[in-house]
Amino acid sequence: MNSNETAYGGHCAFAVSTGKTDVKGEKSTLTVDGTTYSFSNPIAKFLFRVLPNRIEKANAVWESK
Repeated sequence: MNSNETAYGGHCAFAVSTGKTDVKGEKSTLTVDGTTYSFSNPIAKFLFRVLPNRIEKANAVWESK
């Protein structure tokens, strides 16, 4: 992913990491290593940050869709 790019087409990164690719991430964002992740709500953002391997899981789901 290029720097300053929004991951997963703007869908909620936490939802993508759980296998759901139809949830829009419009409420909050988080930037990690130049990639911006969108979230449907602050709780999803928090869980994405504290649960292990969320970026890897979301990437795997997104690539397989």
